[in-house]
Amino acid sequence: MKKKVGLKDIAEQVGTSIVTVSNALSGKEGVSESLRDEIVRMADRLGYDLSKYGYTGSESFRLGVIVSSMYISVGTSFYWQMYQEVARAAADMRGFTLLEILDTEAQTRSELPKCMVSGEVDGIIVTGPMTHDYTKLLLDSASIPVVLLDFYHPDLGCDAVMSNNYFGMYKSTRYLLDRGHRRVAFVGNIEANKNIMDRYFGYLRAMRESGIEVPDKWIIPDRITGEWEISVRLPDENDSDFPTAFACNCDYAAGVVYDLLKERGLKVPEDISITAYDDYLYDHPFASELTTYRVDMRGMASEAVAIAAQRIRREPSFRGERFIDSALIERTSVKSLK
Repeated sequence: MKKKVGLKDIAEQVGTSIVTVSNALSGKEGVSESLRDEIVRMADRLGYDLSKYGYTGSESFRLGVIVSSMYISVGTSFYWQMYQEVARAAADMRGFTLLEILDTEAQTRSELPKCMVSGEVDGIIVTGPMTHDYTKLLLDSASIPVVLLDFYHPDLGCDAVMSNNYFGMYKSTRYLLDRGHRRVAFVGNIEANKNIMDRYFGYLRAMRESGIEVPDKWIIPDRITGEWEISVRLPDENDSDFPTAFACNCDYAAGVVYDLLKERGLKVPEDISITAYDDYLYDHPFASELTTYRVDMRGMASEAVAIAAQRIRREPSFRGERFIDSALIERTSVKSLK
């Protein structure tokens, strides 16, 4: 009969006292993070039952994935694709996922996600921008780890994983400038969320580095703050300073701009050039032509799941924001003016 592992066995293997082992596993103060980590790993290796202390060790874990209803449509949504990547990453790490689509009314009423209230998950990944107040409510109410995916609120001091919005948009704009464009407009509502704001500053850096002053009319909103629906009003193409190129904050906006230009009889890239951000333009013919910065969904999802798993297992790691970089995907939507 196999001997049952106890605290004494763990203490002997680590070279410490039974009291220290008990304090470490119970989460009490007075034990360094490095020693606590060593004790947890040794307990797991010896087969000690860690569940009584809230650890899952090398066992499977359950993640609730929360997405706002305004972002998701099965099969046709950027965030549906992101969820699939999260589910894949969790499976690779012996985890399971439960998707909960949270309607906007529930957020307005400050209702917590059902999976959090029921206690059926070990951690939460919140996917897609949510308001500061609602995000704070989630963090304050949660007794389990919470990781934000594709957005962040820096003052809340939580774990978050984002695409490298600033440098991604810098690359997208720089691509136009390097090909001789000087009248480059930015398409995006910079007040809508921090992702678009960061992308705007990446655009602005590229323009300023090239010595180009950006008039207000080159900053073209693409949505109403707090809403997801895209609506763009382009300037009059007969103006002398009408842009030769549009740097769009997302592929969806780029598709709308493309359609509006086509209605005016303008061709891309013969008359107007376009770059964007995401590399996700569902069911639109322009997708195969659009030069865009690719969001590394797989890399972001894997990082978010890894952080959640570390938190669930109480493994020490850096807390804060992680930015996942990627590359510009060059297609045919940009004409060189050189």
